[in-house]
Amino acid sequence: MRIIRRVLGVTTILAVVLATFVWFQDAVSKPDMTGFNPQEMGQLESAMWRSYYEGHWPQLAWQTKEVACGQYGVSWWNGARLSLHAARSALFFRRYTEDPRCLPELEQYYAIIWNETGRKFDIRTAAALELQWWKERRRHVAPQDYARNIAQVTALVYRVPEETVLPAARMRAEAMAYRDARRDGKMTDADWQEIARQLMLAYASLKEAVTGI
Repeated sequence: MRIIRRVLGVTTILAVVLATFVWFQDAVSKPDMTGFNPQEMGQLESAMWRSYYEGHWPQLAWQTKEVACGQYGVSWWNGARLSLHAARSALFFRRYTEDPRCLPELEQYYAIIWNETGRKFDIRTAAALELQWWKERRRHVAPQDYARNIAQVTALVYRVPEETVLPAARMRAEAMAYRDARRDGKMTDADWQEIARQLMLAYASLKEAVTGI
């Protein structure tokens, strides 16, 4: 019984220390939606796409957290929450385009961004636009057409004119089209590297649009 009590005591102490650390890290975090590195973002997003199409959901959630925390400076707590909602919405959508659970998950995702970054935008509109371009892509709408919705949600979140982020949105859409042209198991490691390259260029364009750098 003494051993059990000691184990429980140590476990409780560790839990309190961990909770305190997470709380403190959340309190001092300073998210910056413009602080991302375009090269790292291109690599990470390419890896996220690969996880999605190969059905590696835990890995996708972890990569989403890497983007939130490592690229945007979101706290570990909110990064974990973001990754959960992103992975769940992607999983529901993967299984069924019209799954009614997708939109609430995306609304929760954007609500966390709204609260964490201080960027005030219409959460429901952002979530609806995100889901809309997902659906348009699945329905084989031309990339230059669904790129408009990507630009709209990006402009909404960053609070910049849509036309300034449209080039980056088009580059992302073209990278998606590149992947879609090689579906059904035809993607190679070299193809994923090419997608990463295209996404790096897209995020470099986005960085310039939202920071002027």
